[in-house]
Amino acid sequence: MLRQIVIPLILILTLSLPLGLDIRPSNAQNDTIVLGQQNTLSGDLLNNPLALDILEKIEQTKKWIEDLEKREYERTKAQLELEEKRKIALERLNQDLLEWENLWSNYTSRAAFERFVEDKPPQIKGVFWDQFEFKEMKVNAGREALKKVIANGGSLSEARAAYHKAAETKRIELIEMNAQFNVKHNLAIYKQQLLFNSTGQLPQNPFTQSQLADYYTDYRSDPEYLLANPNDKHAYESLATNPDTQCRKGYVVVHRLHTNDYACITNSTAEIWQMRGMGKIVDSTVLIFDDNSLTPTIRTTPGTQCIEGHIVAYHIEARDYGCILESTADTWIEGGIGEIHELTQFILDKDQEKKIENQIFELNQEINDLYDLHTLDQIQLKKNYDQMYKEAENFAKQEEKDLLDKFYSKDGMTKDELAIQIMELRKNHESNMEQILDEKSQALEDINIDTHKQIQKMSNDFKNNLDIKIIWNSDDSRFLAIKR
Repeated sequence: MLRQIVIPLILILTLSLPLGLDIRPSNAQNDTIVLGQQNTLSGDLLNNPLALDILEKIEQTKKWIEDLEKREYERTKAQLELEEKRKIALERLNQDLLEWENLWSNYTSRAAFERFVEDKPPQIKGVFWDQFEFKEMKVNAGREALKKVIANGGSLSEARAAYHKAAETKRIELIEMNAQFNVKHNLAIYKQQLLFNSTGQLPQNPFTQSQLADYYTDYRSDPEYLLANPNDKHAYESLATNPDTQCRKGYVVVHRLHTNDYACITNSTAEIWQMRGMGKIVDSTVLIFDDNSLTPTIRTTPGTQCIEGHIVAYHIEARDYGCILESTADTWIEGGIGEIHELTQFILDKDQEKKIENQIFELNQEINDLYDLHTLDQIQLKKNYDQMYKEAENFAKQEEKDLLDKFYSKDGMTKDELAIQIMELRKNHESNMEQILDEKSQALEDINIDTHKQIQKMSNDFKNNLDIKIIWNSDDSRFLAIKR
C-alpha cells in the first residue's frame, strides 16, 4: 500500500525547476560537484549548506519514487499472476464439477425417471414425462421464491417457507393436470374430463348424465361400424360437405381419414373420431390452440407451461385463459381487463362451475317441463272443446230433424212456421258455436298466461342471483336459463 509522503515546501519549489539546471555564477570557481545524473553544483554553491541539502532531498525523493514505481510494478505483476492462477483454478473446478456430474448423471432425478418410464407402453410415456416436467416447474418456482426472499434480506426460515409455498403441489392440482395430460396425448376427451370434479369423482346428476349420453348414443362413434359402412349417407349432413361447409348448430366438419372425405357430425362424436384416429376436426374453433403454450393441443389453464417470456393470464371479457407476454399481462391487469389466477383456485372455481351448470340444466329441465305441460294442457283443452263443438253440432242437427219429423207428422205446422223455427234453431246454434270457440280461445290464452306467470316467477327468483339468469330465447320462442 502506498504511503503518503510529506515533502518540505522549499523542496517542492525547488522540484519545480529543471533538474538538469547547471548553476554557475560569473565570479565562481571552476570546481564543480556533480550529484546524480543531472543535478550539479558549481562555484559558490559548493559551500552552500542549503543548496546541498536541497539536492540531497531531491535525490532522496527520486529514490522514493523509484521504489514506489518498483513496488507498484511488482504488485501489478503479482495481481496478474493471481488472476491467472484463479482462472486456472476455476477451469479445473469446472472440469471437476463436469466430471462429478458425469459420474453421478445416472443418479439424477431425470435419469432415474427415464429408467422408470423406459419400459412403459409408448402411448402413456408422454403423460409420465408431462407429470415430471410439471414437478420440475414447481421445484423451479420454489427455488425462485427462495432466492427472492434471500435477495430482499429475508431470513432463512422465511426463505424456506416461501420455497415450500411455491413448490407445494396439492392433490387436486395433480388430478387436474393428469386430466389435461391425458387429453393432450389422446387418451381422454376434453369435454368428458370437464365433467369430473376436483377430487376426480363424476357427480351423479342430470347434467353429467345428459352430457355422457351424447358420447355413447351415436352409432357412428363405433369404429367397426364406419369401417363396415364407409359410404353410410347418415354420416353426412349433406353430400356436398367440404372443409368450408357451415354445419348447423351443434355440428362440426370432420375429415374422415379412412374415406378421405368430409362430414358434419355432432361435437361429441367428432371428439371420439379424433381421439380414435378415425377423423380430424376441421373447425379449429372447437378446440383451443395457443402457439405460446408448450402444450398447444389442450386448453390453456393456470397450470399450462408457457414458452419463455410468457405467462398465463385470464381475459375477463373473453372469459378465457391464454399464454401472453408478461408486459401484456401487466397492461391487462392495469387496465382492469385481465387477472392472474392460481391453479388451485381455478380448480375450485371449476367445481363451482359444475354446480352452476347442473343447476342451469335442472332449471331448463323445469322450464321445459312447464312448456311440455303447457302443450299437453293445450292439446287436452282443444280435444275437450272440439268434443263440445261436435256435440253441439249433433244436438243442433237432432233438433232440426225433430222439427222436420213434427212437420211431416201432420201436426198442423205450416211451412212458414217450420221455416221460422228452423231459422231460430240455426241462429241459436251459431251463437252457441261462437260461444264455444270464444271459450276455447280464452281457455288457451289462460293456459299461456298461467305458464308465463310460472316462468316469470322462476325468473324473479333468480333476479338477484349472481350466477344464473332467465332470458327470452327468440330463436326457440321460449324462456331459457343461462349463466350470467
